[in-house]
Amino acid sequence: MSFVAPILVFVFFLAPALRLLSLAARTRQAPELWCGLYFLGASFGLSLRVFGAGTQLEMPDAALLANSIGHVGLAAGTCAMALFTQRVFHPESGRAKTFAGCIVAAIAGTTLWTFAGDHVAAESSAAVIATNAFRVVPTAWAFVESFRYWRSMRKRASLGLADPVITNRFLLWSIWTAGVSLMPAMALSLRLAAVVVLGDVDRAVQERSAYLPQVMSVVRATFLVITPTCALALMLAFFPPKPYLDRLRASASNAQRA
Repeated sequence: MSFVAPILVFVFFLAPALRLLSLAARTRQAPELWCGLYFLGASFGLSLRVFGAGTQLEMPDAALLANSIGHVGLAAGTCAMALFTQRVFHPESGRAKTFAGCIVAAIAGTTLWTFAGDHVAAESSAAVIATNAFRVVPTAWAFVESFRYWRSMRKRASLGLADPVITNRFLLWSIWTAGVSLMPAMALSLRLAAVVVLGDVDRAVQERSAYLPQVMSVVRATFLVITPTCALALMLAFFPPKPYLDRLRASASNAQRA
């Protein structure tokens, strides 16, 4: 069972990564490249971090290696998401470029802190908490921008001035980025709670061993609620079935005639 969840996560993120990177190879456009790199980093990073967290007690050496590679993958992926959001929504804005640069620097710095302090597998350490906190920022930023853009395009689509399919994709991207921001944010809250409950993150192994399964059970239960919605939004955004697209266009056409 320790291998099932990581494999599913890997495959789920790899599918859009391959599609976007293939598109980037044809178009030579930066947005497709950055978004593809985000999904590629997430596919390796998240799957290995899930594996590392789930096997930390049973296979500590394997968990340490998985967590180490996972941190690098997630760092690269979340940096790519920051650059994607800047390039798509604020391509000419100096402030957005500076903000994206600060996010990349913060993610790189906290990731190096994680390795330098030998905190890779210490989920409640200050280094890992700071690292995970900064990694939420790029997807949260993407959610804010895409949601604002969807609201604007929805008004235009109702007047026939915007493509209803593209408008819907911004909504789906908003749902996706909201979910992938909320899930790590909640996991981060649980790690902070672990510090409060345990008091000292270096307490006896048996106390940490008793607390870790409780944390993982809450995380899994939360993910079971959010993940299906996010998965559906992502699949409809990148692999929409023809009936779904036809329904969007028909609804937009009916709204315009009304």
